[in-house]
Amino acid sequence: MGIDKDPESSLQQLRLLNQVAKDITSTLGLRPRLGFVCQSIIDIMGVKGVSIRLLDQKTNRLELAFASGLSEEYIHKGPVDADKSLAKALEGAPHFVLDASTDPGIQYPEEACREGLVSVLSLPLKGREKVIGTLRLYTGERRPFTRDEIDFLSALAAQGAISLENARNYEVLEKQDKAKNDFIMMMTHELKAPMMAVQGLLEVMQKGYVGVLTEKQKELIGRIYRRIDSLMEVSTNLLDIYEWQTKRPDTRSISLSMNEQIQKAVDLFKTSALEKGLTMDVDLPDQDLIVMGSEDEIEKILNNLITNAIKYTPKGGNISLALSASGGNVFFIIKDTGIGLNDQDISKVFDDFFRSKEAKRIDPYGKGLGLPFVKQIVEGLGGTIRVKSEEGKGSEFLLVFPKPG
Repeated sequence: MGIDKDPESSLQQLRLLNQVAKDITSTLGLRPRLGFVCQSIIDIMGVKGVSIRLLDQKTNRLELAFASGLSEEYIHKGPVDADKSLAKALEGAPHFVLDASTDPGIQYPEEACREGLVSVLSLPLKGREKVIGTLRLYTGERRPFTRDEIDFLSALAAQGAISLENARNYEVLEKQDKAKNDFIMMMTHELKAPMMAVQGLLEVMQKGYVGVLTEKQKELIGRIYRRIDSLMEVSTNLLDIYEWQTKRPDTRSISLSMNEQIQKAVDLFKTSALEKGLTMDVDLPDQDLIVMGSEDEIEKILNNLITNAIKYTPKGGNISLALSASGGNVFFIIKDTGIGLNDQDISKVFDDFFRSKEAKRIDPYGKGLGLPFVKQIVEGLGGTIRVKSEEGKGSEFLLVFPKPG
């Protein structure tokens, strides 16, 4: 006997249909969707078990995607051949079996009996172009399904098929994207060693160990060295981005003193600034100001901002760093007297690969990856970053981090 058509059951069915409809455009993973659908059907329909099998076109087998209410022994009873097991469902129509022990459409009748399965309803999962699998309901007693129930389940299967197709396509794209990124990062990493070796050989030549160089030769070697140095910088940026994007999801943030992190960064780059004829001013409060994050993340933020300030500030200029707090926030400002940005460029400064004309003139080989990466990290830590700038007069970056609660 089918379930009674009561208002509560109708409401549950409607909710499930709405949820599956929402999932069609979701990037939720495949298994969470399957688990939700299977368990919801068991709860609403009062059946013993539910399984979803997806058709493998190469083997013509129905591969188990998810099951609820069924034992491991039954789930792994053997391969399910699409031509032998409830084939009508794969032709696009619901297929009902009243008694699994006697119906020829059941491929494993003995195993079904041992599992205590009696009636089976199989519905097609129709994708956009073809049937991609089956949705099956199993009962522990002889039970016909009403027309209303079959209509509801058919509607659910139709929506669910598109949702599952989207999820499967999304996972395929994710795997392809990861494989591409892994390959790029592997090649980037492998190229660093030979580039460093070439730089070492160029230094040997520059120092005259292989003979006296003409001025033209020195100029060419210097240009090659700077080009490799820029490639090394791009490689480092790519590796930093990859490592940050693929960090473990359970990586925990710790309490960090921004005072200490800023001072370490200043100590690291002070010599480079002095060699270029720049002054650096640092204003740190007596009290330690704490933010949540990892040393690696804060280091990448500061290193990118300071190296940019040094690179794009002419000789005789100034770089200032200031740390303060107000209310529930920590404020960090880095200001330079460098090349600055015009009004149009300010809006693009955090876009991937964007570089102003003046920045390209100073460093023709940069790729515009640093500031977009900084923005990702800052926002990943719950903060914000803004820039004020005037062309020919310098730039000011304001970073705001929430104080730990």
